[in-house]
Amino acid sequence: MAQYHSSKAIVLSALKYGDTSRIARLYTDQFGLISVLINSVSSKKSAVRPSMLLPLTLLDIVHTHKGDGKLERIKEAKMDLTYTAIPYDPVRNALALFLAELFGKVLREETENREKFDFVRSACLALDTLDKIPPAFHLSIWAKLTLYLGFSPDVKQEHNGSFFDLQDGQFLDHPSLLHPYLDEQTTAYLLSAIKWDFESPLQIPKQGRTDLLEGLLRFMNIHLDGFGNFKSLEVLGEIFS
Repeated sequence: MAQYHSSKAIVLSALKYGDTSRIARLYTDQFGLISVLINSVSSKKSAVRPSMLLPLTLLDIVHTHKGDGKLERIKEAKMDLTYTAIPYDPVRNALALFLAELFGKVLREETENREKFDFVRSACLALDTLDKIPPAFHLSIWAKLTLYLGFSPDVKQEHNGSFFDLQDGQFLDHPSLLHPYLDEQTTAYLLSAIKWDFESPLQIPKQGRTDLLEGLLRFMNIHLDGFGNFKSLEVLGEIFS
């Protein structure tokens, strides 16, 4: 008999499998990243409705956990929280697509990490509840997310210099001679993005956002094999142009 577990989950993606089924990737508080097979998703008997599989949807699920990358099954599912802004705001919706893609690239472990899960969940809630979404919102979430990775910027040593070494994750008082780095202005934007408190203004100009995005892309590709680029960047570029 299958053993079931109760978890909070965040939907990262859902791919069509056959005519009526879906394979969904979920980030959970107990087991990290899991993949679940959902049969007959449009059926009244299905535990998961199609509306539950939209990017960043917050769920409470009862599910199997076989581990080792095997496809899990969901016995019960309900909304943990229903968004009131993301589905109806084109900007927030586009940002949700970007963040889901980002989280899907970065959240790879199949182990519990409550602190990281709580951060990802809080980012989803902020996207839905903030009165005004700054154009650099996604860059701040991205920069903050690096603090939960094994190669995060050593922000405690930011006083060492104003150039960020993308290879070593250190702040230098001069441009690195050996490694790619961020210039002084882009390094300042990186620190602003990391330190943003979701309340004060996040003022990074358009060119600064472009430079920071390119810097974060280089940083991630140095430290994460196969990170690549984003499919959703073109839409964000049009929205924040």
